[in-house]
Amino acid sequence: MMRFNRAQRLFLTIAASALALTCTTEKIVYRSGTNFAAPPGSAANFIGYYDVANKQTVCGSCHVDYQTRWSATKHASAWSDLQASGGATGVCEACHSVTNLGNAVSDTAVGYRTTKDARYHDVQCESCHGPGLTHASSPTAANRPLASIQADTNATNGCGECHNGVHNPFVDEWKLTNEGGLSHSIVQSGTVGNADQTCVGCHTAQGALNKFGVTENYVEKVATNGLTAANALPIVCATCHDPHGSDNAHQLRFSISAPNIDDNLCMKCHQRRADPSQVTTRNSVHSPEGPTLLGLAGWFPPGMSAGDSIIGTHGTPSRNPELCATCHVARYAATDLATGKFVFQATGHRFIAAPCVDANGVPTTDQSCTITGKTFRSCVSSGCHATEAVARTLYLTDSTRILQLIASANSALAKVKALKPGDCTLGGPIYTSCLGAQFNVSLAQAPGGFVHNPFLIEQLLVASINQLQINYGVTPSISVPLSLQFILPPREHVSGGAQR
Repeated sequence: MMRFNRAQRLFLTIAASALALTCTTEKIVYRSGTNFAAPPGSAANFIGYYDVANKQTVCGSCHVDYQTRWSATKHASAWSDLQASGGATGVCEACHSVTNLGNAVSDTAVGYRTTKDARYHDVQCESCHGPGLTHASSPTAANRPLASIQADTNATNGCGECHNGVHNPFVDEWKLTNEGGLSHSIVQSGTVGNADQTCVGCHTAQGALNKFGVTENYVEKVATNGLTAANALPIVCATCHDPHGSDNAHQLRFSISAPNIDDNLCMKCHQRRADPSQVTTRNSVHSPEGPTLLGLAGWFPPGMSAGDSIIGTHGTPSRNPELCATCHVARYAATDLATGKFVFQATGHRFIAAPCVDANGVPTTDQSCTITGKTFRSCVSSGCHATEAVARTLYLTDSTRILQLIASANSALAKVKALKPGDCTLGGPIYTSCLGAQFNVSLAQAPGGFVHNPFLIEQLLVASINQLQINYGVTPSISVPLSLQFILPPREHVSGGAQR
């Protein structure tokens, strides 16, 4: 047991009181308590639990808020979950206990690996922060072990050291998000240092955490105005997931079920330039997915007000509670067709709603396949559609209809540009119907636009074509066959979502 003489206790009491006054942002609580047992020498300064039965970490003696939040996460039950899985083996233990994995320690002879002591069960604070004995013995800001938010399967610390492989390929899949998916694993350096801080707030990890109001310290922390192409990280695990725990499922920083762009995690970023009010130099959408899903995107021609916005099933919380995540973060197990044995656990962290897959259903690196090579499992597992075949047919029907309308709108726009080119160029005194129609075409052509809300996209294009006819007397050179038109649900079901 660690023991202190009277003078040492007095010094620690005074120091703790002073620190408590200056470290309020870290929510540290100093209190009298039982001294923790000195860790075994073979643990290499990892201290683990001081109360194994109640899962009380030594770190949590001071960092009470973090201890409380962490105790409700899956990390806090990592060891018991492994034992109950029926597949526990020695090779699994390093990721379900306090070891060198997840932190900057490279030596494998540490923590549970060498001691086999229950005080190192579960994924505790030190799993990410590294050994805490020095800081616990003399808690100063200078020796606090900061965690890294790096995410890479080849990194020597961070989430990727454990969250990889065929069973939990979260980081493996994330690394491929710039190959046919959303570019979360790369930094778009053109946005770094941009005067518009919303750019770095969605294209860099540090910018997003600053935007979200995260005050915790970490190795790569940089103020928004200090971000450069050299120090900026892409959107990493800790951008969306709070390592210390949260009130939301999967330790997410915000809800994925909130039906508004202010509170929904995905829509925090996927909502830029979704309507003409945000247009400055480019008359086109940027990341309009959230508002499209909720029926708020696009240019509404006269006679079509925001009150007439159309919300389909995909954007209706009662029918699709997880909204974006239902399709874009679909988890499923792929099995070998010949043997029926497990092959791969897809986690959905490539964020592709209908990925290209191989014969066993494993998402392929190359995502340039035709529609027949895509899986629509997320459409079925969510309960929205009866079979993959039904979902695929609807996809083809919707895309055909929207492509016809885009062609029709573009043919009308070409005539307007020939008549009044000034009306179709930004910079004039008013936002014309030609500009509005152009904007709606860009919305319809945005990746996944017609899937997010086919009814809204159709009505915006139809209304745009009609408005061009009214304002300029032009008729589209390409007409849309009536047989391809959508059958809109009854008006009372439009706002509540229609099952398709």
